[in-house]
Amino acid sequence: MVRKRGLVVFSLLLMLGLFLAYTYNAISKAKETIFERIEKHEIDQISLVLYNLQKDICANNSITSKEDLVSFFEQDQNREKYEYILSMALSSDVKYSYILYKDDKNKFRFLLDASKTDKANFNQKFDINLKEYNLIYTLKEPQIIKQKNIENIYVTYLYPIISSSGVVVGFFNIDFTTDIKMIILDSIKPLEAFFNILTIFIFIFIGVALVQIFHYFITRKKIFTDTLTNTFNRNYLEEIEHVLNLEKYAVAILDLDKFKFINDTYGHKAGDYILSHVSAIFKDSIRDSDILVRYGGEEFLLLINNRDDSKSNLDICERIRSNIAQENFSFDGHDIKVTVSMGVHKHPSLEKNLQEAIKIADKMLYEAKRSGRNKIVIYDEKLSSHSSASSSAKYLSFVKEALDENRITCHYQPIYNHKTGEIFKYEALVRIIDKDGKIVMPMSFMPYIKLTNMHYKLTQRILSLVLDKFKENQLLVSININFSDLMNPDIEQSIVRALKSNHHLASRVTFEILESDEIDNIELFKQKIHLLHSLKAKVSIDDFGSGYSNFKSVIDVEANFLKIDGSLIKNIDVNSKDFKVVKSIIHFAAQSNMQTIAEFVHSREVYEKLLLLDIDYMQGYYISKPEAHLVLKNELFKTVF
Repeated sequence: MVRKRGLVVFSLLLMLGLFLAYTYNAISKAKETIFERIEKHEIDQISLVLYNLQKDICANNSITSKEDLVSFFEQDQNREKYEYILSMALSSDVKYSYILYKDDKNKFRFLLDASKTDKANFNQKFDINLKEYNLIYTLKEPQIIKQKNIENIYVTYLYPIISSSGVVVGFFNIDFTTDIKMIILDSIKPLEAFFNILTIFIFIFIGVALVQIFHYFITRKKIFTDTLTNTFNRNYLEEIEHVLNLEKYAVAILDLDKFKFINDTYGHKAGDYILSHVSAIFKDSIRDSDILVRYGGEEFLLLINNRDDSKSNLDICERIRSNIAQENFSFDGHDIKVTVSMGVHKHPSLEKNLQEAIKIADKMLYEAKRSGRNKIVIYDEKLSSHSSASSSAKYLSFVKEALDENRITCHYQPIYNHKTGEIFKYEALVRIIDKDGKIVMPMSFMPYIKLTNMHYKLTQRILSLVLDKFKENQLLVSININFSDLMNPDIEQSIVRALKSNHHLASRVTFEILESDEIDNIELFKQKIHLLHSLKAKVSIDDFGSGYSNFKSVIDVEANFLKIDGSLIKNIDVNSKDFKVVKSIIHFAAQSNMQTIAEFVHSREVYEKLLLLDIDYMQGYYISKPEAHLVLKNELFKTVF
C-alpha cells in the first residue's frame, strides 16, 4: 500500500497545483473582462458623439448621396471645421480618427483625417481588406474590430454616416490606443509571473511525487510478493494488518496434505512445482476481493471477503478443496496426488486481533488434519455456545459415530396436491438416532459439519437410503442437496451411478437445491443441473424467497419446481405483504413453466389462504408431519396441535 504520508503530500500538492491553475485562469478571465468593460465604456461615449456629428453633417448640409458627401468635404473650410470638432470631441485614448468613403471602384478613400500625427490627404487611398469595412455598408450598423497585429492599436470602431434617404454614404473610423491596456498588463505582469513560476514548481514537485509513487509500486511487488507462488508474502500481511477490517473477512489457513512426503520422495524441485501450480489453482478459485498470502512453506493464509453473506466464504473453501482434489499433477513422469486441508474462522472480528484469529483457524486446521485430511473444519463462535476450538470436532465425531453404527435414517413428509386430493410425492428429511434412541433433528448438527468431509459422507448415505427405498415402488421423492454437494466428485459419481442404470427411478427423483446458497459460478451450476436433467431427474429450487432471490438465475437453470420458503408462507393468513409476494412468485413460476410448492402449511387458516392462490402443491404439519414410514392418503390432516 502507498504510505499515507506520501499520499497526503501528493494530494496536497495536486490540490495546490489545481488551485493555482484555477487562480491563473481566473486572473486571465478577469483581465479580459476589464478590457471588455473599458472598451464598452469608450465605445458608448464615442457612439453618442459620432451620432450627433453624422446627423449634423447630413441634415444641415442636405447630404443625400456619396457624391454630396465628397463634394462637401472637398472644401477646405468644411474639412477643417469637422476635423477640429472631431478632434475636440474624442477622448485622449483615441490614436486615429477619420472619415472614409468607398468610391465607384470599391476602393476606400479619406474624406478627412482628424488625427494629431501622420495625417492623410483628402481623397487619399486607404488600403484595407477587412470584411467589417464592407459589412458596414450592408448592415448599416457600427462595426468593432479587435486588432492584434497593429502596433499601439487594440480596437477599431466603424460608425456609419447614413443620409436622409437611408443610404450609407461614408463612415467614421476611430482607432483606440493600447496605452490603458498596456498599463493594466504591466500592473498584473508581476502577479502572473509569480503564479507561473509557482505553478511550475508545484507541478515539478507533483512529477517527482509521481515518480516516487511509480517507483514504490515497482518495488512493492518484489517486497510483498512471494517469487515462487506469485502470491502475497508475510511482509504484505504485516503491512495491511493494522488497517484490515476483520468484520469484512473470514480467515482460512490452507495446508497441503503430506507435502513433506512429496519433497522427500520426488525432490524439492517437485515440491516447488506443486507449490507453484497449487497456488495458481488457489488464485483461480477465489475472487479479486479475497487476499491470498503464502504464510509458510506449504501453508497459505486466505482472507475471504464476506460480501454480506458468510455462506460465500464456505463455498470458496469448498471450491478450492474440490479443485485441488480433482487436479492431476504430473512431474518428471510421476503422477502426484495433492489434497488440501483447511481451518476456517468465520468471525475473526470477535478476537483481539488478526493473529489471535489465525491461531484459532490453525487449531481448526489441526482438527482437519487429525480427522483424515482433505477436509474443512470451521470455527463459528456465533453458532456455537462453546468457546473451545474443539466444538466442530465434537459434531464431526457425533455424525461419524452415527454413520459407523448405521444410526442415520430419513423421515418422509408428503407433498400434497390439493386439486386432486392425492399425495404428489414425499420429501426425504435426514434424522440421526442417538445412542438413547432419541431422534436428533438436522439443525442440531448440520450447521457444524457444513463443507466438511463428514458432510459429504452423510449426503452419500442419505442418497443411498432414499434411492434404495424408492427404487422398488412407483412413488416420487425429493432429496435435499447443496450446491457444494454437486461440486463434490464422489457425490456426483454416486448420483450418476445410481440413476444412469435406472431411468425409471431417475424420473421419480427430484433434487431440491437451496436458493439461499451463494453460487459464484452460475455457469458451472447450470452444467450440474443439466447433468441431473440428462439423467431424467428433476430439479427444485428450495427455500425460494429466503434471501435475495435471483430470478434470472432461476430461469437460466430451468428448474422444474419452485418451493416457496416457509418464512413467507407461515404468516400469509395475517400478513398481506407476504400474500402479495407469494402471489408474485407463483405468477413468475407459471410464466417460467415451473410448478410451485408451499412449505410450512401449519394451520387451516394458512391452508385456506393458499387455496385462493394458484399454488400447485402444499407441504406442512397441518397436512402431515414427517414420519419414518410413508404416510398414506387416509392419514392426512390428522395432526393434532
